[in-house]
Amino acid sequence: MDQYKLMEILKTKGKVKAVVQSWKSKGYTIGLVPTMGALHEGHLQLVRRSLIENDKTICSIFVNPLQFNKKEDLDKYPDTFEQDLQFLEKEGCDIVFAPEAEAFYEGVGANYYDFGLLGTVMEAQHRPGHFEGVAAVVKELFLAIMPQKAYFGEKDFQQLSIIKWLRTTEQFPIEIVGCDTVRSGRGLALSSRNLRLTEKALLTAAEIYATLNFCRNNVVIFDPQTLVEHAIAKLNQNCEVEYFEIVDEETFERVEEWEETTCPRAFVVVHLEGVRLIDNLSLNP
Repeated sequence: MDQYKLMEILKTKGKVKAVVQSWKSKGYTIGLVPTMGALHEGHLQLVRRSLIENDKTICSIFVNPLQFNKKEDLDKYPDTFEQDLQFLEKEGCDIVFAPEAEAFYEGVGANYYDFGLLGTVMEAQHRPGHFEGVAAVVKELFLAIMPQKAYFGEKDFQQLSIIKWLRTTEQFPIEIVGCDTVRSGRGLALSSRNLRLTEKALLTAAEIYATLNFCRNNVVIFDPQTLVEHAIAKLNQNCEVEYFEIVDEETFERVEEWEETTCPRAFVVVHLEGVRLIDNLSLNP
């Protein structure tokens, strides 16, 4: 890692805290981009926005074991660390914080959160313990760095809402910046998991975004339940649908009638070639 002359790679909370304290003493603003590595254009867009909006940018790379409810998913998570560092150096990132799990959580007690409805529907229902793990890692990152702004993609919209809830509950003086989902030319939401798909599956996966767009374009014709049924039937032709839901993006209540909400959003998870793909789209025109 000696080749990275313009970017520091730090492994411990103590070292990153020391650098951050030095920056803050000079009046620098700090942006944080939390990731689990296997970086793609979606992550880099977050880094670029942070670089524009802050004096200094830290990108964390930490495959957080607490947010995997299946060990096989943790074992399969791609490791592209050296490539990730090259990407971040090229972008001009100031620090990569890449801690080891045991040291990162040393001395950290368990937190028990009541996320309300957010903690019972969709991802929370299908991945028990996932959001508790997300909250644990984000809280520790915030405590260690306490940036002015932290950047997250809207592809994981429910997770973004959990992080906003955490910020409010823990009273962190941090602005949570949600950034638009970055997509391939065919519309597939960029994800580290896409690396595990064949070219044929990547073509098939484009149907996810096409189906979400069909829903957005037909809210004046069909009621929510009819759209959900159509979407599931369409996607099940070539994928295995885990769930497809239309909810209010602020309350996460299921939308039964369009009059119930001013901000409907469709959420979908499908399985394709053993890979779990997640996406969502606002249904407002």
